[in-house]
Amino acid sequence: MKVLFTFGGIPHYLNAMLNKIQAKGADITVVSPRKGNTTVGKGVKMVEGGAFRHLTTPEKKAFYGKSSFPALPRIIAEEKPDIVVMGWPYFLQIFFQPALRKAIKACNARLVIREIPFQTPPYGKIKEYFKEHPMYDENMRLLSTGAGFYLRQWMTAGIRKYCYSKAVGTLNYSTAAYDILPSYGVKKEQIHVTYNSTDTEALLKEKESVLASPSILPPSERRLLHIGRLVKWKRVDLLINAFRKVTATYPDAELVIVGDGPELENLKQQAAGLQLADRIRFIGAVYDPKILGAYMNESSIYVLAGMGGLSINDAMTYGMPVICSVCDSTELDLVTEGTNGSFFKDGDADSLAGTIEKMFESPEQCRRMGEESERIIREKINIEIVSERYMAAFREFMKCPKACNTQQQRL
Repeated sequence: MKVLFTFGGIPHYLNAMLNKIQAKGADITVVSPRKGNTTVGKGVKMVEGGAFRHLTTPEKKAFYGKSSFPALPRIIAEEKPDIVVMGWPYFLQIFFQPALRKAIKACNARLVIREIPFQTPPYGKIKEYFKEHPMYDENMRLLSTGAGFYLRQWMTAGIRKYCYSKAVGTLNYSTAAYDILPSYGVKKEQIHVTYNSTDTEALLKEKESVLASPSILPPSERRLLHIGRLVKWKRVDLLINAFRKVTATYPDAELVIVGDGPELENLKQQAAGLQLADRIRFIGAVYDPKILGAYMNESSIYVLAGMGGLSINDAMTYGMPVICSVCDSTELDLVTEGTNGSFFKDGDADSLAGTIEKMFESPEQCRRMGEESERIIREKINIEIVSERYMAAFREFMKCPKACNTQQQRL
């Protein structure tokens, strides 16, 4: 089967997954921006090259305000894929670009929509959803306010529903899709949850080397770790405030922050102002998997105070219990309260501090939780299982006969 994906960029974890799917027998073609990207966060490391076919094309901001690939109809006409997988916001072209609908129909391709989904309100419940789940950008600017926002969301919901009606199925990062997509008319059998994974095979192989290498940090039973881009919506500032409260009870506690970004200097100043400079280690950006593995291996608890996702997978691979709140919805499939981690109240430093202290009370419980984290990665959510879930979904999509594909007839 020939599968064409659209992506705003190819981070390292996605490159590994595409290579894995290609190795399982799918003929993968990826379409991504020729220069830069507008849909992937700044500072996310991209890679080039893989076992799959990679095409680049100009990306433009369409008249409706979202990124698009104007040349996609021509590319599909030339490539003639069996399956076209489009993620947000590119699948909006299905509604706005008749030439794309025509190209998909002409080659009898099956349209598939791929989403997390996250910050997607159930159809018909926009106001209720955003009242309970406010939307912010990376700089923590509130977006879900004003009549204009709600009008755009109402229009987007209608367009999204139209696009889903043209798809034979969906690919989703988390089981949250079962709660959201049916409201858009997507049947349960069309919802395929693949989960998401880093290259766990490479991580586990590297872990053997890490375990055999000298430590890079002094021993500590109460070391917290955060890994990620230092942008406001990661809420590292919240973590530092919570950590200050924790040190009152556990003065030997330590916080290690791995990452770089526009908030680095602000966070250092915050730590200094709270007299925590000697308790917080700012490591900077680390891309060497062995060094990253060492920090995970030598820390007690992984904490994600704000948005994120795949760093949880990495930490669990290294046998770490996880503390988090509202991330990107994948945490709900990865972390089970009291089993391999714990959740705190979103945006609440006291709640986060209390959760950390509760875990610090029992190093043995932390160890058991960490073992459960690693078991989940080895047995449930890893690159082998996730790639096979993709393949199983593709096989289901291929069962839809070309000659009587009712979804395509509606195109």
